[in-house]
Amino acid sequence: MRERRRAHRYELYMPLQVVTGASRYSQAQTAHLRDISTHGVYFVSENCIAPGTDVDVTFTLPPERGRPESVLVRGSGRAIRLDRLPGDSGPLFGVAAAINRFDFIQPGQRAA
Repeated sequence: MRERRRAHRYELYMPLQVVTGASRYSQAQTAHLRDISTHGVYFVSENCIAPGTDVDVTFTLPPERGRPESVLVRGSGRAIRLDRLPGDSGPLFGVAAAINRFDFIQPGQRAA
């Protein structure tokens, strides 16, 4: 199978907040980020998110050398693929989402 990705993916395992659907009828859930690129994310969820569904994702990058505080990352896009994964306590779903925009929010920029 030929690789179709436009950007290199980086493994990044951390909790992820996912909001799906239109803002008036949105649903929030916790998932687990598995990898990220400049154009998208892949995460594992207990909930089925159909391709074509609007998604907003939020996660926190921990502090590191040169950056003593964490950074909040928000992205908006659309689910493009759904994979069924085996799970010990029930079904899990791998969701690939194309992200149109990432915003990086420094601690001083966060709303109260």
